[in-house]
Amino acid sequence: MRAIILAAGRGSRLAPLTDDRPKPLVDVLGRSLLLRTLDRLREIGIEDRAVVIVTGYRSDMIEAVMRAEGLRCELVANPRWHDWNSFNSLRVARPALTGCDFLQFEGDVVFDERVLPRMVAAAGAALAVEVRPMPDDEAMKAVVDADGILRELSKTLAAARSIGEYVGVTRLDRATAELVFEDLERFEPEGITHEYYDHSYHRLAVAGQARFGIVDIADCEAMEVDDIADLQRAEARLRACAS
Repeated sequence: MRAIILAAGRGSRLAPLTDDRPKPLVDVLGRSLLLRTLDRLREIGIEDRAVVIVTGYRSDMIEAVMRAEGLRCELVANPRWHDWNSFNSLRVARPALTGCDFLQFEGDVVFDERVLPRMVAAAGAALAVEVRPMPDDEAMKAVVDADGILRELSKTLAAARSIGEYVGVTRLDRATAELVFEDLERFEPEGITHEYYDHSYHRLAVAGQARFGIVDIADCEAMEVDDIADLQRAEARLRACAS
């Protein structure tokens, strides 16, 4: 199994911390989001040489971290990081991941050691979801059927219909990944380059073309770090776990 980390975006909501570095290189309690994800992957036996990192904004800094840490991750450039959304970061990595099962991560997610063993153990394709009531309108909401299979995925869904929040960690088997990559190729001709990669999961689920299971991580520490308030919450939660 391989892994991909989407690390191309600027992360303007984390300014001024991202004025001189990409969001995945922002430190959380002294270690960057990117290196924390690589640490977690190493714990489950996925070494750096099996990891693809998609770069864009300040790619030179990620390259410098790879050299300084002696890491052998495969770096793939997203040339449209500044004007297209994250669908393109996953799309450009297709040649590196064709024929592989892989774990996919947003570059701004921090999570504890319990998440990835569950993701690896899941069958087929699966999304990490914090199953809980949904008071947050900004959350990426997951709607499932009676069998727990994803039917819709969007921030715009009514909270009452959702089982919880997708946190930006996905397991894709090779067959489902090919369906996703084929769908991502349609975004530009359809004029939806403003969309995130997970809009493809939503489209395929709604059409019944792909089957995404749900891995409940509500009892784990996992969150996206979008702004300074998120960063402060993440650090507080990690401190509490360590105490």
